[in-house]
Amino acid sequence: MNTIPDPLEVGARVAELIATGRRVSTYKLAVLSALVQHCLEHPTAPDAPLRVPIEDLADRVVDLYWPQVRTFSEVGVLRQNEQSGRSLPDVVRELRTAAEAAGLTTPAQLRATEPALHTRHRRAIAQTLARQPLFALQRTGTSAPGAPFLYDDTWLHKKTTVAELDAHGWSIDLHPGVATALARTAGLLQPVLQQWWVADVQRMNAAELDAPDLHGFLFGAARSAVARLAPALADLQDGRCFYCAGTLRTGTHVDHVLPWSRVALDGVVNLVAADARCNLAKSATLPAVDHVVRALARPDGDLHAVAGPLRWPLERERVAGVAVGLYGTSPVGTPLWRAPGVFDLLDPTDAARVAA
Repeated sequence: MNTIPDPLEVGARVAELIATGRRVSTYKLAVLSALVQHCLEHPTAPDAPLRVPIEDLADRVVDLYWPQVRTFSEVGVLRQNEQSGRSLPDVVRELRTAAEAAGLTTPAQLRATEPALHTRHRRAIAQTLARQPLFALQRTGTSAPGAPFLYDDTWLHKKTTVAELDAHGWSIDLHPGVATALARTAGLLQPVLQQWWVADVQRMNAAELDAPDLHGFLFGAARSAVARLAPALADLQDGRCFYCAGTLRTGTHVDHVLPWSRVALDGVVNLVAADARCNLAKSATLPAVDHVVRALARPDGDLHAVAGPLRWPLERERVAGVAVGLYGTSPVGTPLWRAPGVFDLLDPTDAARVAA
């Protein structure tokens, strides 16, 4: 690419790929979602390239499939691949089963407490991503090449070897400006990716599936898992709501400060105890910067006391990185939730305040 791309043009071309590309699985949608998330967490200069480790994408793909490999209603485990053989969701289901046997509920916990198991599967998943969705992502058919407007894919193929991955540092290099473009259009691309994902799962499963229920199952936050942190978070906050400082009563909510629908981050740094009124009013809106700064300012020692008994990771660097990405790529004037019915407007200094 010789010129820095316009973010809307990149977003439109990605949306076109999704709409017109041939898919026999949900792998392309998963790796695109993972790529957008990575760009949000690693903000760069508008004209900069970005090296993306494929193993990082593998972790994010596991995060995406993790809630989806549960049993769905009377249908059972949903099919997400039209081809025979062991699929990526099958691998994730095996990982989830192993994690639950060890008393773990999230992939982040698995990564933190079972590094050998995680590392072994991570590299195998990364090689699968190189051979399938990353090789074919910018192509509109089985053989027709596409314009490599996101990254150079000429070295990738259906039988990409470990030696070839070693030679390229197990990474893809996004063209200059692409990372910023994907981050800026994340709010547009993520709902589109989820819409097509739901449609593909409906198509691949014989049973009649209700779209709203299916969307919630595939992409909703695992409330029952984070709810286990409610008592410790409430104690840390002296029994008061993180947002309004009102007394927490029965039914304390655990809220994702940076909304789950924007970034699926369950690290304790991104979690607070809130009353129902504030949690429901905030919903999927970005919070006022003051709320994020306060969440990030909590000492690691206090958060380890919350997380330690449940072997829950903090993920401070990831939360801080994605906060800078979200506020740095959202349009000036974006409403930021401060309290029920009260909003700030995002200004150009907000990303720097989060980063400070």
